[in-house]
Amino acid sequence: MTHHTTVGPAVDRGVLTGEEYADASRLADRISLYAWQRPRLDIGGAVLERLRDLPGPGPVLDVGWGTGALTRRLRADRPDLRVIPVDLSAGLRPEVVAEVDRLPFADGSVGAVLAMYMLYYAADPANAVRELRRVLRPGGRLVAGTNAADDKPQWARLWTDTLRDLGVREPPPYDRGDARFDLERGAELVREVFGAVEVYDHRHEIAVPEAGPVLAYLHSTRGRQARALPNGLTWADFRSAASGRIQAEVERSGAFVITGHTGILTAVA
Repeated sequence: MTHHTTVGPAVDRGVLTGEEYADASRLADRISLYAWQRPRLDIGGAVLERLRDLPGPGPVLDVGWGTGALTRRLRADRPDLRVIPVDLSAGLRPEVVAEVDRLPFADGSVGAVLAMYMLYYAADPANAVRELRRVLRPGGRLVAGTNAADDKPQWARLWTDTLRDLGVREPPPYDRGDARFDLERGAELVREVFGAVEVYDHRHEIAVPEAGPVLAYLHSTRGRQARALPNGLTWADFRSAASGRIQAEVERSGAFVITGHTGILTAVA
């Protein structure tokens, strides 16, 4: 059986700020799944390595700061850098509330910009990359994280098979949500704007030995996925049927296994 993903439109700003990232709870549910990631990717350590010889005070913009974990790590390990948290959602309590493609910083005013796993939410990812380039001083760094096109194919299979369980003969394509700036497209965009890009690939496996964290991750995506359900189906219907599939897989195999492919893009202004 072949499963297709689709590159959907930009996520509605109201969904992002009012649901997906009204606070950090859904993001925390997604991040928690990575406790079972092998081999682990230490994102904070990877970012620190890419900023290793960046002179203080930077500053460094942490755009899409999310839970704040990366900012806290940088402040602890590089106290000489001034790290400024930026996010679209005021509910996440960043220091600066702003869209990635309209940053309230002057041209050439910062030493580094971090955009970890968020550029696929931009209204126009190409414009967002150009805006990140604009605020960097000559020699400044862009560090952007994202997922590859073949990341977590199990979610697409779960979506399709669960909808068929519910009687949908032709399930709509699964929208990963990150396809608009995946590792491959993202590298092309960064190369176009910066002239060159360094790509770090990380392939991994997430084997979760219980159904609860997998279901929590799934439920955290409801802001986007519930809107894609065929007419007549509710999120509660889908979640219940998917829960049965997840639990059956854990009982049969001892874990719900997700194959991951992520990466980090680095460029110099």
